[in-house]
Amino acid sequence: MTALYIILIIAAVIALIIFIPVDAVFSMSCSDKNADGCIFIKYAFVRLKLFPTEREKEEIEADVKTEEKEVERGEKNIRALLKLAKAVYSELRHDIFALISHTFCRTIRIKELNISSHFGTGDPMYTGMAIGAANAAAYNLIAAVDRNMRLDNWNVSIDADFDKACLDAGVYCKIRTRIAYVIKLGIMAAILLLKIKKISRRINNNER
Repeated sequence: MTALYIILIIAAVIALIIFIPVDAVFSMSCSDKNADGCIFIKYAFVRLKLFPTEREKEEIEADVKTEEKEVERGEKNIRALLKLAKAVYSELRHDIFALISHTFCRTIRIKELNISSHFGTGDPMYTGMAIGAANAAAYNLIAAVDRNMRLDNWNVSIDADFDKACLDAGVYCKIRTRIAYVIKLGIMAAILLLKIKKISRRINNNER
């Protein structure tokens, strides 16, 4: 009987772990002077900042210096990548679309989405045209997300400054999922990756 209680307790703990909500928060803001953003994950009482870390800030500065060297190396692989992408799309497009659909429709829920902006072009006519286009784009985006995903709360605030040229914009998005959903998605992604590797090996063997 004691063994049964231990098994039930372990099962309850595992169920609790995999079904505790995991929140991922993406925040980005930009203005006339600078741009900033961050990504962090919250799980139970743990909060982990994914971007930017101090190490990534240093790597970004170093990457700028070596970017020209990487361009030459990347050009040699473009043809091979395009050939692989064409083969993958023709053979695995249904699997890819199934993975994307499962990710956005079942794995994640958007708990909160806020889009805000205050800008001006310096010309009232162009500012009016820009504010109309920005509102149309933002509300069409919200409508598309609401149709295809689970969207709980959203807010759009786009204001125009007809007197001067300025820019102040921000996006805040809070996404929720659960470990169980992530595990299932990971299995689907792993199966798809194995199929892609198989196609890559076949292409390489045919070119020899």
